[in-house]
This record gives sequence, C-alpha cells and structure tokens, in this order.
Amino acid sequence: MSTLKLPTITRPIRHLQRYRQILAVFTRHGFGFALAHLPTEPLWLRDLYPYPKQERASLPFHFRQALEELGPAFVKLGQVLSTRPDLLPPDYIVELSKLQDEVPPVGWPEIEQVLTHELDRPLDEVFEEINTRPLASASLAQVHLARLATHERVALKVQRPNILRTLHTDLEIIHDLAEYTQTHTPLGNVYNLEEIAEDFADTLNRELDYVAEGRNADRFRRNFADEPGVYIPKVYWDHTTKRLLVMEYLEGIKIDQVQAIDAAGHDREVIATNAARMIIQEVLLDGFFHADPHPGNFLVMKGDVIGALDFGMVGYLSRADRVNLIRLYNVAVQMNARGATDE
Repeated sequence: MSTLKLPTITRPIRHLQRYRQILAVFTRHGFGFALAHLPTEPLWLRDLYPYPKQERASLPFHFRQALEELGPAFVKLGQVLSTRPDLLPPDYIVELSKLQDEVPPVGWPEIEQVLTHELDRPLDEVFEEINTRPLASASLAQVHLARLATHERVALKVQRPNILRTLHTDLEIIHDLAEYTQTHTPLGNVYNLEEIAEDFADTLNRELDYVAEGRNADRFRRNFADEPGVYIPKVYWDHTTKRLLVMEYLEGIKIDQVQAIDAAGHDREVIATNAARMIIQEVLLDGFFHADPHPGNFLVMKGDVIGALDFGMVGYLSRADRVNLIRLYNVAVQMNARGATDE
C-alpha cells in the first residue's frame, strides 16, 4: 500500500481543481483579503472576486469552519495548530481547540468491503456478530463494536475507504503552501514552516498505520502491566492489518463526563491519583508517552481504573530530557524560580 509522501517541488498545476476549491472555501469564509498580499496573483483566482468580508472578531470561527469543510487533512492540521500558540493568536487557538474529529459515518456496505478485503475471508468466519452502526466516526476511520467467533468483545477501527488518495493530494498542497509562505512572507524568517509541514505529514502517516498503532498499544500494555490504576486494551493480532485494528473493547465513562462519573459512584480523588501516576510513569520513567491525550481517549472504568485508547500518536523522551524534567519538577515544587531558569 502506498504511503503519503511530501512533494519536492510545488504542484499548483497538477492539483489545480483542489487548489481552487481550497481557496474558494477560505474566500467564502472571509479570508480573500489574504490574496491581495500575494506577490503575483494567478489568473485562475480572478473568479473568486469579490471577496466577502467577515467581522474581524468572527474570523477565528470562520477559520475553524473552513478547515472542517475541507476535510480530514485540514481538520488534523487545525488540531495541530491548536497546540501552537507561537504560530497563531490566542483567539484562533481557543477556536481551533473546539475542532471535533467527528464526521458523518461511511455506509456499512463500504466498511464491510474494507473488512472483507483486509481479513481476506468471509466475515462470519471471524466474527460472531458485528454492530453495523458505528460507535464513533472520525475523519480517518470509524469504530464498530463486534464479537469474535471466540466470543471476546472487540472494537474494530476501520480505515475509511479511499482516504489515502485525498490525503496525499492535500498533504502535497499543504507542503506547497508552507513552502510558498516560507519564501514570500515574513513568517519564513521566524519559523521553518516546511519542517512543520513535514512533521505533520509524518504524524499523519503514522496515524494511518494500524500495525504501528497496535505495537504502540502493546508497548504501553507492557509498561503498565504492574500499574493497577491504568488499563491498556489487548490487540488481537490475528485479525489486525495496516487498515484494520482489532482491540479489546473497553467499557467506561469518558473522563471529562464528571456528572456521570459522580452518578456512577466513582472516587474523583482516586481517578486523579491514577491519572497523575500514569503521566509520571509514561513521561518521566518510560520516556514513551501518549501524545493525543484528549478526553475522548480516556475512560473511567470499574474500580476507578483509567482505560486508555487510541495509540496512533506517541512521543519519546531521551534519558537526558527526562532527568531535566525531573529537576524542573523538583524546583517548581520548591517554588525556586532561579532554579527553574538555570541551564
């Protein structure tokens, strides 16, 4: 299967239709004024005139709407940008933090086709039952509840059909736009935008490889084998492929649903302690941490145990980095401002 690769040269002609679509969306949302700052304006932009105007205060809202309208790669880009206050003003960061990776689900016949192709056998040989209604639907994949022929309840993370083709085009365009901005705007003197685009593509590539995600889950499962307050689901490797991840189904309450957690009789203090222990272990001890810690990826399970989900994005810390973080933590606890600023 092909992987997403960045271009080495710009391709405005090759993807002309998609360029026009992207610019039309941003123009409709009030960002047409940015075209006036281009050193040279291509003739194919002329039919975007006149540029509709939006109130300045509403531009962050419209920026988020434009990204959502443009699809998976741009939604993911917005989520990444929401963590970069060095690149965007605070009002944009706040708005982009609202980006939800929830989209209308793909019809069951298409998902069934992907499953059959990946498993290379009739589905009734593998599953006792499959719920054709998805548990969750995101821009890159959707999740279905199923029961294996061996009776275990599992969650099936199924990659959307034909997603690679769309992402390949959009990543090339995002790289081209980063390269153009790097060369023709003052931002290029402050940030390495091409490197940011390359890192973004690399991260997205890794998210699309469910074998790699399964290995990440296995590593977390080993790391937390002796930690009773954290639970990592089992991967069923006999049925997992690059486009299909079959994992143990975890039942619980999303960690940000406080009222439901209280109603179920959970102890918030124990949950907070388990969360702190998890972060300390993965960051300071293991140097291998969950890099997408939004509330949808953590459940409160029976016994106040935290169940973790979605291991497509992970991070690594060297031993030196971990030692420095421990030193910083110590001086912060001691309220030692000078120690915090020492090299």
